Amino acid sequence: MIENKKENPLLFEQSKVGRIGYSLSTSDVPTYDLTKKIAPHLIRKQPARLPEVSELQLMRHYTRLSQNNFGIENGFYPLGSCTMKYNPKINEVTARLDGFANIHPYQPEETIQGALQLMFELQEDLKVITGMGGISLQPAAGAQGEWTGLMMVRAYHEKNGEYKRKKVFVPDSAHGTNPSSAYIAGYDVVSIPSTKEGLVDLNVLRQQVGPDTAALMLTNPNTLGLFEKDIIEIAEIIHGVGGLLYYDGANLNAILAKTTPGLMGFDIVHLNVHKTFSTPHGGGGPGAGPVGVKEYLLPFLPVPQVIKKKKTITYLMIIQIQLVG
Repeated sequence: MIENKKENPLLFEQSKVGRIGYSLSTSDVPTYDLTKKIAPHLIRKQPARLPEVSELQLMRHYTRLSQNNFGIENGFYPLGSCTMKYNPKINEVTARLDGFANIHPYQPEETIQGALQLMFELQEDLKVITGMGGISLQPAAGAQGEWTGLMMVRAYHEKNGEYKRKKVFVPDSAHGTNPSSAYIAGYDVVSIPSTKEGLVDLNVLRQQVGPDTAALMLTNPNTLGLFEKDIIEIAEIIHGVGGLLYYDGANLNAILAKTTPGLMGFDIVHLNVHKTFSTPHGGGGPGAGPVGVKEYLLPFLPVPQVIKKKKTITYLMIIQIQLVG
């Protein structure tokens, strides 16, 4: 009888005492006994239990693992709930151009005018797309965009002396990041149920809101893929009690060129540009989660921002930079 072998055994399962998967030349660097600087109770009493495998086993193991990864070379990106797009290879290549990938944070601004101009133009384009009065590119991911938006909600209410606004309403059809972000930001999260049609229950919303309402976080279309047809009425309910309406841009694809969050009554927007505009995503970056606000919230946008004045581009409140050409 032939024994069935495990298809992808762990390195620990392949381990045999005495096997070595590396070969290093003798070091010419003087050794130093680090144990002299470490408290005795922190030092291992015996070596770490590590697998002992050959170099060939090690190479085949990690090659096999890499083949299990999902990539655009072998299929369509499966994360459909967020309308994640297929990113053409040329966009991945573009993101790795020297003018993007090799800019140093402290590089002289006059040497990166092209990048600054692109950032400025992106801000202006996103203003039109979202119907907002201003955009900040500072947040490094969608989660940071949510956090930034909620911090602006807090700053706005506190400036108005309304410190009792502690509730953020989140529909049960929202992304899980929405209640998480609101909770981490220090708000009391109140879930609003959906109707049998999968839309926000307006009757429950009316009963729940009040002078302690800070904001409502909403994705439109929602996570069920349904457009909240009562969005104007939802905005009127929230604004009627002095709250703000926050737009999670996860499903922005569905409304592009049809309408904007601004026209729906939203006050704050965050965008997942890897979902809507083919920014590379995954593997640790590059991340981006721009936020936009209506005109009356512009003072609360984070800085620095890239602005253009006549023939100059400048970081707002930081330093003025000559625009080449």
